[in-house]
Amino acid sequence: MARSDLIHYFDKGKYPEHTKATAGLIVVFGTFCGLGVYSLWSLWAEYGTEIMNAIESIGLPEVLTSNLWLIAGLLAVLLVLSLAMAIGAAKVAKSLGGTLIYIGAILINIVTWSVVAIPVLTGAMTVSEVVTAWPIMLPGLFTLFITLLLFTAFRSRVRRAGRIVQLTGQVCIDEKGTFVPPLAAMLGTLLSALMFGAIVLRFMPSGVWLGTETLTLENGWPIGVAVVLYLFMTIFFYNFAYATTSAIVYIYMRGRDPSLSDGVKASLGVLGGLVALSIMSVIVTIIRMIIRAISRKSGAGGRVVGSIAEGTIGWVWALINYFTIPAMVAENLGATDGIKRSAGLVRRNFVDVIIKETAVRWAFMVLAFMFFFGFAIAGYVVGYYLNFGSANAVMMGIVFAIVFLVFASVPSALVLRTFDIVYITLLYVFIRQKAGEITGETAIPKSMERELSSAYSAAQKGR
Repeated sequence: MARSDLIHYFDKGKYPEHTKATAGLIVVFGTFCGLGVYSLWSLWAEYGTEIMNAIESIGLPEVLTSNLWLIAGLLAVLLVLSLAMAIGAAKVAKSLGGTLIYIGAILINIVTWSVVAIPVLTGAMTVSEVVTAWPIMLPGLFTLFITLLLFTAFRSRVRRAGRIVQLTGQVCIDEKGTFVPPLAAMLGTLLSALMFGAIVLRFMPSGVWLGTETLTLENGWPIGVAVVLYLFMTIFFYNFAYATTSAIVYIYMRGRDPSLSDGVKASLGVLGGLVALSIMSVIVTIIRMIIRAISRKSGAGGRVVGSIAEGTIGWVWALINYFTIPAMVAENLGATDGIKRSAGLVRRNFVDVIIKETAVRWAFMVLAFMFFFGFAIAGYVVGYYLNFGSANAVMMGIVFAIVFLVFASVPSALVLRTFDIVYITLLYVFIRQKAGEITGETAIPKSMERELSSAYSAAQKGR
């Protein structure tokens, strides 16, 4: 049983406070932002005139001024389209659920086997040559094996996963605030990247850029500090956003009506744990970077071993932390206790985690495809309409479609990240409910709860 529960804090309207962690966080953020702003200001003072001259030389100001309304209109179209596609993706998930998993499984098998099929069908390779070059069939064979395993031995769990996909869509429709924290984290990460780039350009010795000077501890320590601060900020942004969205989902699933501020307060309630978890993640990331750097200087065998070691560390760290943040915010746990709790849940529900990272991810891939397809169609229509009647209308439609496809990557990543957080939190809630740790009414519809329970019972018998 949890030692405390987020829902108790929500009902009382009072959450734990972490004054020391808040103060430390302000110092870290202030240091990084101060270095970033100083670097941007210094670079602008030194190169601002050259930058403006380069911009004016290509006529960009005139282009922007003469097409201001068009640019504003296109941005508005992209924004509206992003919102529409996000809600549409949620509705599709709610309507189709498990069907998306089957569609995704078919698509992923087609994609992996196309590496073999296309050369054979086009005559670039014969069947015997494909057999000789058998490693190219490994992705297809592995995907096919996982697909057959999921839809035979674990079909009951896959059916349950499909119902949770439906519930994910329902939660995202009812609680649209779940999209806001990942969006804020994305913007914060972009701003951090801008400042980090400015710091590197400002403090990196010019001789290092020109290759005439070696980067040492003495001349490169500001860059090292900036790297650590940048990693911490980006990881913390992600963790805080995850905790906020997870808190909203958890409160909603407990039958309450949360707001975005409730999610933020819940995240602030475990701020110390989130800071500690972010520091641990920074250390793991730096270790992986060191292994990667060492392996690059090694021979072929060393690079393979280094790549395996670096990937294994990342995979294990992600796996043991699968439920860490949902457990931290829901049960008011610190980082260490949250990791222990997550590791235990993963160990007891490993198959469900694997299904999430295969079958459910395939389902979300279908939604991503819908996103890109919708943006491409909209881009073609806009480009064709703006040039209607001209000889290059079709070509401009294709150009606009490509531009819209590029922009689609941002809202698509945002929606899929939100779906990931919501799904994992729902799985966490369902696991705790079946363990008897969560009692009473939940937001799971009765019909869906019966199907989930039936699938869970069948999965337990199939163990």
